[in-house]
Amino acid sequence: MNTKIEKFFKQPWLSDYRTLAALWGLVALFCIYKIVHSGSIDADYLIFTHSFDHAWANMPLYPLYVEDTNYFLYGPTFASLIMPFSLMNDWVGVVIWELFITFFLFFTVRLSWMTKYQQVFIFWFCAQEVLNCVLDAELNTLVVSGILLSFMLVEREQDHWATFFIAMGTMTKLFGVVGLLFFFFSKHKGRFVWTWVVWMIFFAVLPMLMFGFEFTCGEYVEWMKALAVKNDHNLLFETKQNISLLGLVRNFSGCTTYSDLWVFVPCALLFFTPLLRKSQYQHLAFRETMLSSALICICLLSTSTEAYGYIIAMVGVVIWYTAAPWKRGKWEIALMVFALILTSLSSTDLFPREFRKVIMVRYALKALPVTLIWFVEMWELLTHDYRRMVR
Repeated sequence: MNTKIEKFFKQPWLSDYRTLAALWGLVALFCIYKIVHSGSIDADYLIFTHSFDHAWANMPLYPLYVEDTNYFLYGPTFASLIMPFSLMNDWVGVVIWELFITFFLFFTVRLSWMTKYQQVFIFWFCAQEVLNCVLDAELNTLVVSGILLSFMLVEREQDHWATFFIAMGTMTKLFGVVGLLFFFFSKHKGRFVWTWVVWMIFFAVLPMLMFGFEFTCGEYVEWMKALAVKNDHNLLFETKQNISLLGLVRNFSGCTTYSDLWVFVPCALLFFTPLLRKSQYQHLAFRETMLSSALICICLLSTSTEAYGYIIAMVGVVIWYTAAPWKRGKWEIALMVFALILTSLSSTDLFPREFRKVIMVRYALKALPVTLIWFVEMWELLTHDYRRMVR
């Protein structure tokens, strides 16, 4: 079965990069059409661009502004980085933004260390998740791109640029901090540390140069407070966030009184335990699988995970499946099919509206296949030898 899947994806027209670019281009164009047809620009994009306007006027970033309809929850650094789009006409800017968040990930994968088989698998398997993300003009494609780039640059021994993406991701949405995992695989650990410190200072100071020292320092404090409040809100059952392993446990148990640390801490310890197997560091497949685990954990161990954030986890799922130096069996294939159906396609009209809008959200079922895959992945990382490469 695994051989048949590989042969299917290796058909010339399916693996032609022009076909794949056209596929993702259609995703972007469909999202642009939806925006134009609706006659209104996506609220998330306006929240992003308005953050620069607010910060430039020294207005607080984290209250709920009537014109935005939702809270801004990114760092002050993001408010400075979004400046080029803030200066554009909204309609021009949103079109460029949609193309940018689609094709930045496309070219990151295309130019990465991954084999063509892995790349083609990602382009097809993750297309629906890209659509889900781009429809809301979200930047999760940029999050996963930054993590992939930081891994790739460590592999190429360009740690000074790897830490650039790690620091930028940390100072905008915090998720980029998982890139520090690649320190263990770096051949230049000293350079990795000091360049990370330099880039962290750079991205911390950048908004100060635009918005002022006192204002920016105050907004960093408010950012942490806003994230804490958002975390508390995500624990409520009526929220559409917390589509994670944490939410899966909480929603099925129906209990709100326990601390998520009872789930988070054991999972975090499990995540780091494979790093004790230093003899496996030399194998690319092991390093790739740790990267996969990090991408998956971003979604599974965050109470802020929303449906369109799963582009991050699904890229991790593909890397898990394709990185193994052994042939995948029927159970792994079944898990991939389960993830494709319940995690990705459950947001389409293939499923009844009541199931999509109520049951999937109420029980955080989007996280279920990815959770099962992650536990299988952790078992493999703890027990398997990644030495033999048969790809």
